[in-house]
Amino acid sequence: MVGKLGLVGGVGVAWLLTFVLMGGDVLPALSGPSSQPNGAGKALVAETNPSTTTPSSTPSPTATATTSAPPSKPSKVALSAEALASSVPVGGPTLEARPMARRSAPPTLSFRLATYNILGSSHTGGGAKSGPARASRGTQYVLDHGFSVVGFQEMQSNQRSTFLNKVNNTWGLLPGGSQRSGDGDNSIAWRKDTWQLVKADSVSIPYFSGKPRNIPVLLLRHKQTGIEAWFTNFHNPADKFGNAQKWRNIAKQRQVALFNDLAKTGRPIFVTGDMNERRSWACDIVTGSDMKAAAGGDGRNGCSVQTNRVVDWIAGSYDVEFSNYYEDRGPVVDYLTDHPIIGVDVKIDSRDFPRAVQ
Repeated sequence: MVGKLGLVGGVGVAWLLTFVLMGGDVLPALSGPSSQPNGAGKALVAETNPSTTTPSSTPSPTATATTSAPPSKPSKVALSAEALASSVPVGGPTLEARPMARRSAPPTLSFRLATYNILGSSHTGGGAKSGPARASRGTQYVLDHGFSVVGFQEMQSNQRSTFLNKVNNTWGLLPGGSQRSGDGDNSIAWRKDTWQLVKADSVSIPYFSGKPRNIPVLLLRHKQTGIEAWFTNFHNPADKFGNAQKWRNIAKQRQVALFNDLAKTGRPIFVTGDMNERRSWACDIVTGSDMKAAAGGDGRNGCSVQTNRVVDWIAGSYDVEFSNYYEDRGPVVDYLTDHPIIGVDVKIDSRDFPRAVQ
């Protein structure tokens, strides 16, 4: 028994030596299917029964055979890693698509503006034609027509009180009674729920016989849009005490200078008033400053304002839009005053006045 084992062991050693010398591998590869000779593969996998095995001659190096083992199944860890790699981007978490932020459109402001010579109380007697009676009915006219800013002329003290009482203090009125007697006759009124007073100033012009009259210059901010605009309201002297054209000329020069200064602020400008002058007033204004008349016409290519207009005017910066201009001379207005009431719709696009938005 010992001899047989020795023989087998000797033959095995001799065979192994021969196989190595001929360039064979001793151990199977660490990965992939085995490609070892049949004898060597079996010797490393299972023991041989020495009682039944007889020595064999040294195998020829050309007598080799290879078999392909079936591929092994991937482990659960590998499958999990593969699933993770296909579902999660290498660069990080998936970013959700977000809509682009929208910028709010530049605001546009629309409102109604009027000029209204209310005919001072001193020009009529008592009764139904008294100043307060007419002012009361005139206030209702303003409310009914949807104006939010009105330039009044000849609005004397008892008429101002009537107006403020009727609107129940929901309107502002300047200068009102805040300045010396006579200055409040030419007051600007505005709806407090629509406009906020930002600044109140005045400019002096010559009135009868050249006596100075302080005229309001207000900066109002529209509460909903934040657009600011300048409002002025003038009453140039009539020829009641002789030819007052020289005083009107001085007044126009100061008005043009004022409008040009206000234009530097980048805010739109509006002027209302009884100018006691027809087309000549408008032409001097629109050619001296970059303004236009609500009734139509500007001064960029020479004065294009219509002829034979009334002495009451509304004008504004060139880039504002006027529409639905009208002069009311109906029976109600005929009762209220000896002037027409003039109204117009105004539109301000803040793209034309970007510095006006606050």
